[in-house]
Amino acid sequence: MQDVPSATPPSRPPKGRWGLPVAAAILGLLALGVLWLWRPRPAPDGTDRAEPVDPRLSFPTPYRNVRPDVQYAGDRACADCHQDVAASFRQHPMGRALAPVAAAPPIERFDKAAHNPFAAPDPFVGGGLHYGVSRRDKHVRHREWAADPDGKVLAEAEAEVHFVVGSGKAARSYLVNHDGYLFESPVTWFPQAGRWDLSPGYENTNLHFSRPVTPGCLFCHSNFADHVPDTVNRYRPPVFRGFAVGCERCHGPGELHVRRHTEGKLPPGPDDTIVNPARLKPDLREAVCQQCHLQGEKRIVRRGGSDFDYRPGLPLHAFLMDFVVQQEGHSDAKFVNSVEQMMASRCYRASREPKKLGCISCHDPHKLPAAAERVAFYRQRCLQCHAEIPCSLPLAERHARDKEDSCVACHMPRNGSEIGHAAITDHRVPRRPEPKAKAGPAVRTLPPDRLTLVPFHGDRVDLKDAEASRNYGLALVGMLDYGPPDELSRRLAAQALPLLDAAVKRDRLDAAAWDAQGTALWTLERRPEALAAYETALSVRPDQENTLYLAG
Repeated sequence: MQDVPSATPPSRPPKGRWGLPVAAAILGLLALGVLWLWRPRPAPDGTDRAEPVDPRLSFPTPYRNVRPDVQYAGDRACADCHQDVAASFRQHPMGRALAPVAAAPPIERFDKAAHNPFAAPDPFVGGGLHYGVSRRDKHVRHREWAADPDGKVLAEAEAEVHFVVGSGKAARSYLVNHDGYLFESPVTWFPQAGRWDLSPGYENTNLHFSRPVTPGCLFCHSNFADHVPDTVNRYRPPVFRGFAVGCERCHGPGELHVRRHTEGKLPPGPDDTIVNPARLKPDLREAVCQQCHLQGEKRIVRRGGSDFDYRPGLPLHAFLMDFVVQQEGHSDAKFVNSVEQMMASRCYRASREPKKLGCISCHDPHKLPAAAERVAFYRQRCLQCHAEIPCSLPLAERHARDKEDSCVACHMPRNGSEIGHAAITDHRVPRRPEPKAKAGPAVRTLPPDRLTLVPFHGDRVDLKDAEASRNYGLALVGMLDYGPPDELSRRLAAQALPLLDAAVKRDRLDAAAWDAQGTALWTLERRPEALAAYETALSVRPDQENTLYLAG
């Protein structure tokens, strides 16, 4: 999961001995928020508004199921006709990305050998914090406590976890559901190491049981999360629709397709009621995978849209615009950086249509090859392009390096990542093996003076376009979440401000742009103007929790 901004509204803590001071602070902030809602605020100046364009209605495509009025049918409807594919997909990591605790396969261990309990340092608690996990029947509880040097418990908190996040291949994290408010537990299971440890990101910022889980966090792990607008982490019951990633996340809503086959009306030619990613042009085909496997520095949701608006068959950047830091290149060890690594590879850059390299050139999205079949499966994928120019190493030397003569073992080795106790495949496809990167958590650092933030889809995004310019301004302000040095913070804010000024003049109801403008002004120490911007944002969306918190 991505780290959430530090300036998020306070969340409901679990029951524990240190709950009273936190509860008092929360009640104070909530009272401030209520007063803020009751005080008069200026309405946006004028009524001018450039209406946001919905790509689901405007983008030219033969597929009819991209339209916003087409309904989702659910995996069960797909499985009625595609039983074999549905059964194999349920065993794929995407098909096991999220589940209720009671339904998840029990892959964890709970003994001392599995690091249960374990201690973790904390700069605010002398002697650090301690964590333990217990399971009784189908209920799992996580506990956190602080102790003095003699082992006496000074404070503790405990919560039942309700959902598991992750297939269990690399990591499995856990969510706490407090009456529809979702929080991430500070404890994660790492199956590659067979141990419990802090959840990713907690080694830098430990929010205990109060780390809010936002829609952006759930977008790539769940089929659909029913988020309550204007809240940070509140969801309507039953929270999830379909739990793990489902068929329609890659093929689009199935209502028209199911109806056509149910009624038996099957015209000749390609089926325009459902998207087949294999038939899409390379950029649209890759967008289907990039919705989850591309992680830049900041992802900006289109004006007037939400995280789950994207439809396969349409350009991703029209819904979710991703920005990356140009100077960092594509060779870092981010856990979900496979897209950027692949696009930096010689294989990708040298390939051409109709054999343009993409994710599904190597991966079957419906089925993960069995362990005994893996080497042959991926070798065959490599030979689709390399049959005419075989490996330059003699067979005997290749067998000396790897007895199975695995192409992947040599050219796509498993390497370290920023996720502790986990390794990932190097998608840069180096010609020769490189030294392994140091595994373990990475601390996000930014240069002291300047950086160059660019749209990932730079060949399709023109920053002179009004929508892209607005998104760029939001992304620049979003970089302040990383806590850069003061000089860089001011540069980012100053760079963003004219872009946001233009955005709110173009759309007086763009609450996100008003909010970002307020943060930019605050960073530049223009406090009265910042407050006015926050007030305007609240006049548009009075219940927006994050803006209430920032204004308070």
